[in-house]
Amino acid sequence: MVVWRVGYFASPCEFTPHALCGWNHRFDDPKREYRTIYATDKKETCLREVLADFRPSKKALVDFKKFFGDDEALQCAGVVPSAWREKHVLAQATIVVTSGKMAHIESADVLTDLSRRLADPLAARKLKHLDVARIRSQDRDLTRAASRLLYDDGRAGIEFHSRLDKLPCHALFEGRARLEQQGNAKPLSGTIAELIAVSGEYGLKLG
Repeated sequence: MVVWRVGYFASPCEFTPHALCGWNHRFDDPKREYRTIYATDKKETCLREVLADFRPSKKALVDFKKFFGDDEALQCAGVVPSAWREKHVLAQATIVVTSGKMAHIESADVLTDLSRRLADPLAARKLKHLDVARIRSQDRDLTRAASRLLYDDGRAGIEFHSRLDKLPCHALFEGRARLEQQGNAKPLSGTIAELIAVSGEYGLKLG
């Protein structure tokens, strides 16, 4: 399967070194034992996922409106820094599974099983079941707990859909699956049509 990933220019398809792991992504290990690497089916999805962090915060939008009012000629635009673009590339890769199978976490059977095993944290949230909306939410404690259960089951990783455009994404578990880069990566410092398009969607300026 051919997928896409935005990564550090020196090794875009490698797991982030342990010393640099933030362990703050959707399906990262809450125990910080196995690393997770993410990829998407479409270039646009990959860029939407990483550029979302450069959008203005809610506070910035409120402050901007407070100072400038509702003038439609003015926009509070975020910036994709040139220093960040110079260090990142868009790479094409294939998924190689070496142990176990991928878990389709949004399938009914997987959600039912995880709902049973995550009964206590779900109850604490006044939820009876784990559903697709919760998987795509910002409730990272819950999604990471689900990741750990699937890892302990011997799964190779997780198939899910982006909360931003609902298109397929993949989270691969260290030691079970990996990405093998195909061809040369495209520097984000260059002119990439998808980068320009997604930046426009988000109202971002390229630094």
